[in-house]
Amino acid sequence: MKVSLYIPCFNAAKTIRFCLEAVFKQTYPLKEVLVVDDGSTDKTVDVVSRYPVRLVRHKKNHGLAAARNIAIKNIKTEFIASLDADCVPETDWLAQLMKRFGSPKIVGVGGKILETYSSTVFDSWRSVHMKQHWGEKKTLPNFLFGSNAVFRKKALIKAGLYNEKFKTNYEDVDMSARLKKNDGVLVYEPRAIAHHFKNDNIYSILNSYWKWNISYYQNEKFYRNTKNFTFKIKDNLGLANRYIEEDLSSRRYQLIYLDFLLALHHSLRDLEYFISQKNKMQPDYVLFAFWLSLLDLTFFYHFDSGKNRLSTLVPKKSAFLQNLFALNLILGRCIGEIFKSEDFKRILYKHLLLSVYKIDSTNLSEKLFLLVDLHKNWDGLFQKKQPNLNTPFLKNLSLNFQKWLKDLILRFPHIVEIIKMSAENIENSALS
Repeated sequence: MKVSLYIPCFNAAKTIRFCLEAVFKQTYPLKEVLVVDDGSTDKTVDVVSRYPVRLVRHKKNHGLAAARNIAIKNIKTEFIASLDADCVPETDWLAQLMKRFGSPKIVGVGGKILETYSSTVFDSWRSVHMKQHWGEKKTLPNFLFGSNAVFRKKALIKAGLYNEKFKTNYEDVDMSARLKKNDGVLVYEPRAIAHHFKNDNIYSILNSYWKWNISYYQNEKFYRNTKNFTFKIKDNLGLANRYIEEDLSSRRYQLIYLDFLLALHHSLRDLEYFISQKNKMQPDYVLFAFWLSLLDLTFFYHFDSGKNRLSTLVPKKSAFLQNLFALNLILGRCIGEIFKSEDFKRILYKHLLLSVYKIDSTNLSEKLFLLVDLHKNWDGLFQKKQPNLNTPFLKNLSLNFQKWLKDLILRFPHIVEIIKMSAENIENSALS
């Protein structure tokens, strides 16, 4: 059975060399190796050019599904294998996958991805909550991960190829569903092992996870209107709650703060997406825009204290930033009542800015902490109208977050201390 393999990549200069070295050591013969460079701006093409591969280049980034489709259209063999550029397969990886094509009904076989790095809390969190495998036993999985799999080309074409609206993920879940709808059988082979070479930080881990799932929520219309959006926020709290429970029961205490932070991070990213869809413009993320949004919000909160409507000089493109700061100010009292530690509150505000925006400004997060601490009641921000604020969302999230915290404390009496200890460990690790 003839097989060709492709690797879709975007700015993969750091890892693709290791991937290709392992590909050319496979015990199962490959007819061809094709690399689809999806508009890389680093040295990816230079690295790939050193190997005997066929290179297809996009001038600009079209997304993962588009890269997969280009590969399928260019490959002539009956079977098509795929690997992500940061995955390194063991020498018998492809051989183990091809053994499972014993029936023409089997249209796809996927292997097992193991995380290479686990020294940081972020990599540990990924290995637990972002697994790319289905365990230790052979099974018929819900879907096959596109990061390491083999498919029959005819089955992919019959299914209509990958949906190119999925730019970064979910294209594999969508394709698997259509293959199964066509009565195709998908198989998971745990002996086909590839190793994932990825290092995460507080920004990359939470944003990668959010992007993993956004396509599902888009398909389910969670961002269509405010009512649907409220259910997405509740789902964020439920997801964090489930991970906290799992990590507590498994004594993975070092992960608890990330579970807790996920609830706020995802809700803020969802709000950002919701507002950008409504306003049809991209927010301005330069540090100056953050300062201006915070100063404008707090100045007019006091200047217009006797009015029913708050003024603003900030344009619509910074609406999300004002909602971000409003949420932090409103939740400040709730967080302060539960987490008495000033150090923890400083860490939390710093990590929210860092994880959502990649803004590492101790000065900005310190000012936010002082505003919350000095003026403890900011409830007027969702009681008064302001052009840029989504007051129903702020009020709803505030109430749901407070209820979620109270329920957590009732179920797990020591959860506050565990969250604080976990946060301090992360912060101390970053400083060491």
